[in-house]
Amino acid sequence: MIKLSSKDITPGQPELIFPVRWTYRAVVDATEPDALENLNKILEKFRYSERFAIGKSSSGQRYKSFHVEVEVPNREIMNLLAKELGAVKGVKFLL
Repeated sequence: MIKLSSKDITPGQPELIFPVRWTYRAVVDATEPDALENLNKILEKFRYSERFAIGKSSSGQRYKSFHVEVEVPNREIMNLLAKELGAVKGVKFLL
């Protein structure tokens, strides 16, 4: 377990103790048929066995949401994973 000291904390970012279980939620354009598969390929690349689960669709059916919870070993991996997931074609928001 790593506990960040106050000098390691960026203002506006929460204090996290790594490793941490983290949930990523992706809001995706519903017209992008390969988005779920591509999100899961990123997880495979980082050697996660977890897969994104299907969430809700927007009322107008324009967007779908997917979510996954993974254990992240450090902030560097957390940020890199978020960057790659957010770059998947069709992803509008990554929370």
